[in-house]
Amino acid sequence: MSSENIFSALAKYNSAIDENYLTESFVFVLNSLLQRDRSCGLNILTRLCVNDNEFSFDKDEDISISTQETTEQGRPDIKVSSPDKLIYIEVKHDSAFDPDQIRRYQRDLDGKTASIKHVIALTRFTIDLNEQPKELYRHVRWFEVYNWLTKIKSANLVNQYLIDSFKSFLEEKQMGIQRIVLGYINGVPALNNMINMIEAGIQGAGLKVNAKYYGLEAKGFYIESKEFLCGVWLSEPLFVSIEIQRPYLKKYNTKLLKTPSYLLEEERGAISFSLDLEKIHFFSLTKDEQLDEITKFIKTSYKESQEMKVK
Repeated sequence: MSSENIFSALAKYNSAIDENYLTESFVFVLNSLLQRDRSCGLNILTRLCVNDNEFSFDKDEDISISTQETTEQGRPDIKVSSPDKLIYIEVKHDSAFDPDQIRRYQRDLDGKTASIKHVIALTRFTIDLNEQPKELYRHVRWFEVYNWLTKIKSANLVNQYLIDSFKSFLEEKQMGIQRIVLGYINGVPALNNMINMIEAGIQGAGLKVNAKYYGLEAKGFYIESKEFLCGVWLSEPLFVSIEIQRPYLKKYNTKLLKTPSYLLEEERGAISFSLDLEKIHFFSLTKDEQLDEITKFIKTSYKESQEMKVK
């Protein structure tokens, strides 16, 4: 832990998954930017709250950003308000996204007089687009916030220190995933970045990490149960794979899946789905695109594995 990272230093007094602390820290940075370097603050606030230039924040607008204010329909994590705007933001780190919260906040907003009223979800992982409530105006992920902050250079030294510290804090919470380059196969730190990205992909796919697996032949995670192992086999570092483990093979028949979306093989005493990293030009993608590809692979392969179950 860096001694220069104030948010991580103070986090030891909070739960490691305390979303309130994450929220308060972010709002503290936003308010500091608005007060000391308004153009930078408006830049981040606009990226967070505005969809397709539908409205804007004025330079001289009286903007208030607060946390945990109680309403008749609940307590939104963040409230952004000005004379003509009222925006509720629901923040999630590891906890599940609850569409009912969005609906309740929208009902509360319906009774307000502001001309611009929206509800935004700020989460670590993806949300199933088919399950999004229609009341949700915008969905933002924490790695996007990290990317926005990376592009900000404040002339105010205090603000730049806060930006750098909060970015480091997001990295520690695996919400600022580092880009993986082709040379990752030669370096343990880069391999660890890959494993972190796989873990984020599992959770982004809406699945549960059952346990870590750090063996001599592979590194990864069991998904949902000990039936599925997702990770990187050191003998084939250019593939991310999901394997159905040997004790459970009798429960699955590959012939039941007519057209697999990814390479499907029976080898090493297991049935495996594999993502060919070179085939999708993985190492030329941005880190956000890399995470999306891994998340899609995990979600699709796990779903198709269920179609192979013998009834």
